[in-house]
Amino acid sequence: MKRTPNDDCWVLRAPRLNANDDSVTLTRWLVADRATVTAGAPVAEVETEKATSELAAEIGGTLVQAVAAGAAVPVGAPLAVIGGTPTAAEKLRAAHAEPVAPGTSRPVAATAKAQALAAAHGIDLAAVRANGATIKERDVARHVAESAGTDGARIDDPRLIRVGEVTPHQRRVARDLRAAAQASLFTALAYRLDLRGPKRMIAAEHAHGRTASLLVTMLWGLGRVLPAFPNLVSVHDRGTIYRYRDIDIAFAVRSAGGDLHAPVIRRVDRLAPDEIARECARLAKRAMRGKLDAGDVGGACFTVSIIATPNVESFVALPPPAQAAILALGAVRHDADAAGAAPRPVATATITYDHTLCDGLYVAEFCAALDRVLNPEPA
Repeated sequence: MKRTPNDDCWVLRAPRLNANDDSVTLTRWLVADRATVTAGAPVAEVETEKATSELAAEIGGTLVQAVAAGAAVPVGAPLAVIGGTPTAAEKLRAAHAEPVAPGTSRPVAATAKAQALAAAHGIDLAAVRANGATIKERDVARHVAESAGTDGARIDDPRLIRVGEVTPHQRRVARDLRAAAQASLFTALAYRLDLRGPKRMIAAEHAHGRTASLLVTMLWGLGRVLPAFPNLVSVHDRGTIYRYRDIDIAFAVRSAGGDLHAPVIRRVDRLAPDEIARECARLAKRAMRGKLDAGDVGGACFTVSIIATPNVESFVALPPPAQAAILALGAVRHDADAAGAAPRPVATATITYDHTLCDGLYVAEFCAALDRVLNPEPA
């Protein structure tokens, strides 16, 4: 986002929400084309695979859109311009129009309803055939129906009741999981994890007036173990292996609306349990309120997910894109190793991992190392 030499004009550019993203998707306009806006007013919503952000006007004036909702835009490219008058805004948009590469087309004109429907279905408006100069909602609806393919027969099945549209969040989750599945070969290993040590750690933190939980102890333990298992914090792309510099670990949290988010604790290996607890509380609260920003998500080298619901012994989680592994921890139960022995708290940790980078023995050694860190031998 940048001012022009004329203080009465301003160019809204696609921001970089994540260091690894070269483009953003303009999911929707919050104001109409050629509308009058005030400084500080939200005007557009953009997203990447890992973050969503609202963009605000830096100055007041007439906003002229440069791209349609649903378009993928390179970082730094113009999204819209604001001028002191409609004429000034039009001239500014023409001056900052991006050159059209061979085989591509300029942004198309579409009504607000058409833009909203296209964004909800993840459709590029450039692919929609219009009956006229402007794409209308019925044009997008026709494109959706024509693209349904075999789904069309299922939609017409009288045994099914239409519930509603897939939400943008659900669409992003599905897209991420498909991308991860296409990029890697995943398998899973289950390990019975001793939780006597974590129970003692939680009790010790509480005794000192500090907050702690099973999630906190797991993140603390992972921060100490993962540096010794570099294959689990690596990714491969086009024949090249890359390794994360920092131990940034994501954890799964569900919002009040039922959406699953993965905020990230940065540099976990450098944090004490009480510091991890504070970060977990802060990020979980932001996720519950739908207030996570680009700095709170993305770039993690590993993810942990815990389902503490009773009788859930284990589950298999799916790693997000650009991660080689994820740890899923089931509910705590009490097992006795031998007749007459006191039951001890345990939980099944299931590691889903990329078999391209790790084998089962490597992951089993990682689980054993995590067990030892969480349950140190008495001094």
